[in-house]
Amino acid sequence: MRSQRRRRFRFTGGLVADTSGAAAIEFALLATVLVALLGAAVDLIDEQTRRREVDRITVEVAEAMADCPDSDCVRQNVQTLISHNGVILSDVSGGALGTAEVARVGNAVVVLQGSMTYLPDDLKNEVLAVLEPRDVGVAVLLTYQYEPLIGLLSGRTRTIRRFAVALRAKDIQTV
Repeated sequence: MRSQRRRRFRFTGGLVADTSGAAAIEFALLATVLVALLGAAVDLIDEQTRRREVDRITVEVAEAMADCPDSDCVRQNVQTLISHNGVILSDVSGGALGTAEVARVGNAVVVLQGSMTYLPDDLKNEVLAVLEPRDVGVAVLLTYQYEPLIGLLSGRTRTIRRFAVALRAKDIQTV
């Protein structure tokens, strides 16, 4: 047993006494790879955090506007969103928030009011999926340009785009 300990110590003693520089070169190569992986992990985690934040803001704005009892309340909320855009989007500065009160008439979507004059096709399809004919709802679209913190994985700017639709009133009779 004592001879095995001596062998182990001789082995480690050989590493400590190595002065050829191979260990330093290995460390430098591994450290470079590890720093690159750490930078990429930081970028990925930050991007996912921003995506979650954009999702949260979009859903919360849609649900808050859907709680309005009438169109006048929605109109006031749209004006409040426009005037307080920096506060609402403080976590995703530089984001563009669009809102619209929409109605489904048959298989068509009509924009009643809001900061969006038309709905993109994917948002229109979501409105058709969420609302039944003669329903009125709120559609919210948030677009954010994400720039990576470190940029080791990809230094280019990416667009994070999310939308949400919430039901405001069911089975509205139109005249």
